[in-house]
Amino acid sequence: MTASLSSSGNVQVMTEAASASLPIVVDLDGTLVLSDTLHESAAIALFRKPTSFFRTLPELRNGRHALKAALAKEVDLTEQVLPLREDLVQWLREKAAEGHELHLCSAADQTVVDKIAQRIGIFASAVGSASANLKGSAKADYLRDRFPDGFIYVGDHAVDLAVWAVSSGIVLAGVKPETARKARQLGRPVLAEFHTAPLKPKEFMKAIRVHHWTKNVLMFVPLILAHAWTDVSLILETLLAFCCLLAVTSATYLLNDIADLNADRQHWSKRHRALASGRLSIQAGFTLAGSLLFGGFVCALFLSLEFATALLAYLVITGAYSLGLKRVPLLDTLIIGVLFTTRLIMGTVLLNESRPAWLLTFALFFFFSLAVAKRHTEIVRASTSGTSSLKSRGYEVEDAPLTLALGISAAMASLVVLMIFILLEMLPGNEYSRPQFLSVIPLVLSIWLGRIWLLSHRGRMNDDPVSFAIRDRFSIGLGAVVALLFLAAL
Repeated sequence: MTASLSSSGNVQVMTEAASASLPIVVDLDGTLVLSDTLHESAAIALFRKPTSFFRTLPELRNGRHALKAALAKEVDLTEQVLPLREDLVQWLREKAAEGHELHLCSAADQTVVDKIAQRIGIFASAVGSASANLKGSAKADYLRDRFPDGFIYVGDHAVDLAVWAVSSGIVLAGVKPETARKARQLGRPVLAEFHTAPLKPKEFMKAIRVHHWTKNVLMFVPLILAHAWTDVSLILETLLAFCCLLAVTSATYLLNDIADLNADRQHWSKRHRALASGRLSIQAGFTLAGSLLFGGFVCALFLSLEFATALLAYLVITGAYSLGLKRVPLLDTLIIGVLFTTRLIMGTVLLNESRPAWLLTFALFFFFSLAVAKRHTEIVRASTSGTSSLKSRGYEVEDAPLTLALGISAAMASLVVLMIFILLEMLPGNEYSRPQFLSVIPLVLSIWLGRIWLLSHRGRMNDDPVSFAIRDRFSIGLGAVVALLFLAAL
């Protein structure tokens, strides 16, 4: 099994009271694996096989174990990369070398437990839920009958207190402080403790893509181009709409990360993300995303139905992208371009008049080029590193010439649209008093696009081009030049 980095390598050895002859029984969800296999299966079914997901939901009436069994038939976790608790796995290997027999015992479905145990290859047996949910007191009764001479149990949750109470030794894996305190009061020796590092505020902010919020500033572009910056009411409406968009985009980023967990865990940098690494649970991710979506759309409806419709369109397109269109080569990049353009549409619908229609055509070509640049970088990196992360996206290393040609062509098309707009503004009677200054903007923009594609073709574009531009000094300098030219043209 390929595993992501564990949350911590801190192992606190408490005592060695148990003899080497005692078997060690390990829980699966939250213990051996930092995530929950039920949530993993449900997420895969929802995003990859939505009809199968909704078909299995009624099984919940027959108990949690029935839902697990139904999902196990629909979803194969064999090819999925799960985030192992690596420090625990290393400790278990050491104990196996000392003579302990290792057993995997989980409330997960038997087929899931079998597959994971086989892939790790250190367990003498693997037992999961069949006719009943093997959890808490049910697991305690089973293990007490199976190992009458005693056993050591590795768990992570308060429900495991019932198992620890009948065990001969306790191993704590990422338990909460209150659960750890209660476990120590059971009078059993605590042999080792594995700590799960808490999710830092910075990591949480990265999960909801606070660093990508600047992309949503595009909503203010139509207001600026319409020369409506003195309209206080419109500015306040745009600010509120901006907050709605922030909530919805953060939610979509969370849902996209859940949909793309397996690919992210194989990616050279994305595997460290909060959801991919297991430090933010899938359940918490869904809850947070749902709350953000609800709040965003309630506020959007108060603004205008037209804006709420545009916001809904953004969500639907993003959902289609996450559900499978992201794995269709080239169409995935076109959708990214459409999503950026939709941000501009949201700002445009707030205007009562003077809606710059040319802007949308320019934006579609421009952002399509940038999206292709991101994929081109990944293809170039894959060709040099030999990674298989491209397979989940539908691309191959041989596609590099195609993405290079399409991306640069789209960049040139965006510059042509911009030049046509500037030529029209040079006609008498238009809004700019000195439109000749606008004619320099395409030159500045072509320099920036050329640099983006040069870095992309060399595999040096470490992030998407928009995020790169926000942090790159040269890009910021060119942006300042464009702003000065625009002001000079007024």
